[in-house]
Parts: sequence; C-alpha cells; structure tokens
Amino acid sequence: MPHEMGVSVPSKGGRRYSSRVVTSAITGNEAPEVSVAETSVISSLASGPSVFAIADDDLGRALRRGAEVDRFSELARRQDELSPQELDELYGYRLRRLQSRLRRLDRVRTSDDEETIHEALDDFEARLQELRRLEEARQAAGLSIADQVDMAARAAAVDRLLELSRHRPSGLVAGSESRPAPPTGSVRVAEVAFQPSPDDSPIYMLAPTSIPSEAVARNVEAVAGEGARLRLVHDTSEIPRDGERPALVLNWGGSETLPADLVSLNRPESVRISSDQVESLRRLGELAPRTVVRPEDTALLGTERVVAKRRHGARGSGKAVIFADAGWGERVRYDLFQEFIPERREYRVSMLSGRVVSAYVKRPPQGTSPEELRPEWSFERAQVLPAAVVSTAREAARRIGLDYAGIDVVEDLRSGRVLCLEANAAPGMSAETLRSLYSHIQQTLRRRTARAS
Repeated sequence: MPHEMGVSVPSKGGRRYSSRVVTSAITGNEAPEVSVAETSVISSLASGPSVFAIADDDLGRALRRGAEVDRFSELARRQDELSPQELDELYGYRLRRLQSRLRRLDRVRTSDDEETIHEALDDFEARLQELRRLEEARQAAGLSIADQVDMAARAAAVDRLLELSRHRPSGLVAGSESRPAPPTGSVRVAEVAFQPSPDDSPIYMLAPTSIPSEAVARNVEAVAGEGARLRLVHDTSEIPRDGERPALVLNWGGSETLPADLVSLNRPESVRISSDQVESLRRLGELAPRTVVRPEDTALLGTERVVAKRRHGARGSGKAVIFADAGWGERVRYDLFQEFIPERREYRVSMLSGRVVSAYVKRPPQGTSPEELRPEWSFERAQVLPAAVVSTAREAARRIGLDYAGIDVVEDLRSGRVLCLEANAAPGMSAETLRSLYSHIQQTLRRRTARAS
C-alpha cells in the first residue's frame, strides 16, 4: 500500500502547514509528479498581508444547484471585471468545486477501470487550472490566496493508475525496428467526373449524434444542392425503405448495430476497432510507428520525446508530445506511447474499397513547432502520391476492416519510412471529397448493375 510522508512548507502569511505526498507502492520512490507546488493551491503568485479564509464546513459543501450554480456561472463569465468582494466570492466557489473533484477522486481511486480514474483526474486538473488562473487575477488585484487543499486523493489516483498500467502488455505492441522496403515511384489519383443524375442510387450518411457533424452536414447539403442524391441522417428510421433500389448507407462513425435490411459501408465492429487506439494499432502492426502501452517501456521507442495518446481520443484530442522519461504522474495519464517523428510530412488519404477517393497533403502554418500535433492545417489537394503512401493507406483500411476511411499517413523525412498514424471511420469531409466519394460510389454501383444485367 502507498505510504505517506509529511512535508512542511511556509505559507505566504508566514505560517507552516503539512502536506502529504503519496509514495508509489510499485516503484518505492516518492512520486515526482506530486510536487509541493501541486500539493498546495498556495502558489508563488499569492501576496498580501493575510491568507484567504474559508470555513471547513463551507469548503466541504458542493455547489447547490439553482442559485449557487447560477451565481457561480455569472461570476465566472465576468471574471476579468469583478470587484475584490466578487473575486472573493468566486474564489470560494472555485475552492468548493475543486474540493468536490477531490472527493470524486477519493471515491474512484481504488477502481479497476483506468478510464474512470482518467476521467476524474482530467476533471480535477481542469478545475485546478481554473483555480490557478483565478489566483493570477487575485494577485493582480492585491488579494491573498487560500490556505492549503490536501492533494492526497490526487496522488493516490496517480499511484493507482501506475499500478494498473503494470497489467498492460509489455514491449512493442505495434511498429518494428525494420519492415519490408516500401514500393517506390508514384501513383496518380484516379478522378471520376462529378455528374449527378436523378437515376443515381440514394446515399445516406449515417452520423451518430455523439459525434459533432455540423461541418460535414453543411458540405453534404452543398453537394446535395448540386444534384447529388446525398443526405445526412442521425437515425436509421430516417432512411426510406420503399424505393425500387435499396438505399446505400455510409456508416460515418456509428458503432451501434445496423438493421439487417440496410446495405451499408463500414460495419459497426470495424468502427469500434478504429475508435480504439490500442486495438487498431495492434492490428496495424508494422504499418504503425513503434508503440508501447506501458509507461515504463517508453525507452523502447528510441526517441527522447514520445507522442502520448489516450485510448479513445477523437478529433486529434487526447495526445501530447512528452519526454520519454517524464514523471510517472505525466506518463500514467495516457494509454499508449509512440515514437516521435519531428521531421515529417503528413497526408490524409480517403480510401473506398481499396481505391483512393481523394488525397491531401496536410501543411501546418509556417513556423509551427514539430511538437504541435493539432496545428491549423491547410489541406493541399494531391493529384499524385508516393506509391508507399497509397500502399500503406490501402493496407491500413484493410486491416482495420473499413470500407471507407480517412487514413492519416506520415512520411519520416529522415529515414524515408511511411507509416499509418490512424484510420478514421468518421473523418472530416470537404465538399470536394464528398463529390469525389459520391462519384466513385455511383460509378461502382453502375458497373455492378451492368454486370448483373
């Protein structure tokens, strides 16, 4: 079991207080991630002749729904223009909110479910950052900071995550030290003219409400306005079944079972695999960058920095570049780690049943740091692709089992390796990509009809 050791540090008012640091039951070392600064919400930003005081009974009360929550929200919206009295009031609310998140951590810290602990820890860290920003505002106003908040529950949650991570598979789960030489040369992307007709088969993009689809919806509407028989729906009940030809459904990110009477692209099981970073990378194998899932295995990746990812991150969220030897408190926040490729070129390749529908080179703004994983990309349409990019994208979609996918491919400019970062079952789709996809689908359906007649 973790044990505790006392640490005394002076408060800004000249007092001393004790904080607790939980020692890892696994490593036997004091967890470096739980520093004295983190253990107390008193920061070097605090100033003033006294320390902000809040009664223990008040600190232990969660915000009451209704008047208190409404007042808290109203103060938070006006934080930059609050009077000193209002800053005190908001600070008290934020302290109580942080304390409630600590109580939640205390409840889940013995859980066997890493995701449950991750969610509680993420929520706590977000509230802690809000509190620290408010401390800056209080400093600017010449106001003081509250006395300590005990972070023992946070430390115990980190320790539990480290313990659970020891049950993950050891060694590389994807990638390899060597892989067969990729094909050389280039491939021209086949183009199919966009010529919508009333005789086209209707296509329904089925998008679950859990995935933001506003941008795709606008582009679908624009392409439909040009004559395409294309429509975005959120439920299978919106898809008519009375036509002479069955409607074709493009399952855009849905993992729920589909009715048997629908003809669909992307089986729900394949969508589930694609959304699980660990399982999808395991299937990608040597196509992916070198990957480990145990925090203590990051040295196997061979890079000073690594890309740390959450298992179910979406839209580029849940990932960051960290040092391979970062503190345990940082590493246990993630589910997998990949080698970092600083000099790279990235592609988004849309694949439909083994064929390239469209392809883009993803270009970051000038001066973007290689560590920035989510820059404001600009997308440059590619008419010609390296053959290695096409073969990697095609094989990645096949291994994941997706009929249609947006494949993120990276070219290591130093080694020449071409690797798959991710296969997306619900990729962003421009109007241009939708036109190309629609044309390829209609061409395939017409050919099948001609062969059957």
